[in-house]
Amino acid sequence: MDSKEVENTNSTPRPEYRARLLGAAGALAAVLIGAAIVYLLVLPGSPLRRKLFHLECVPNLKGLREALVIYANDTGAVSYPNAQEWCDLLVHYYDAEGKEFVDKKLFVCKSALAKGDGGRCHYAINPNCKPNSPGDTVLLFETAGGWNQYGGREILTLENHKGEGCYVLFNDGRAQYVRANEIEKLKW
Repeated sequence: MDSKEVENTNSTPRPEYRARLLGAAGALAAVLIGAAIVYLLVLPGSPLRRKLFHLECVPNLKGLREALVIYANDTGAVSYPNAQEWCDLLVHYYDAEGKEFVDKKLFVCKSALAKGDGGRCHYAINPNCKPNSPGDTVLLFETAGGWNQYGGREILTLENHKGEGCYVLFNDGRAQYVRANEIEKLKW
């Protein structure tokens, strides 16, 4: 064996092997990135999907408040709709007036649906809150599925968001996630 043959056997892989190794590494990276995207966005229970579900409560609550305020202004009422039938009144009012009610999906918390609560509405109205109540008074809040639900802290639920907290809408239009240990501080 001459020195050139020995040199070839001890050297780094030939360029075609290097290209194959780089191609395999690229394919593996693509598969891992794809798996991470599926985990984050597609699979039920994924962290990002849960976060997106949580964030849908804010526009839902703000949309419902807008509908409540428009209803009160258009009907000349000095209060929000009758608490015992607030959902029905909003739906019927907007249908009868030919106004576009944003969507009946506003009544639904996707996190509650994902955990199996198939109720038509996952929010309740505080019957003690009036348009002229202080801004930090709770107007709407999360509850278990139902329809035309009303009350206070006694029907508020933390279960739509794994017992960690819930979304509330204040009379001044702010929607906020309230942690379980802060529920007692809410004004009803």
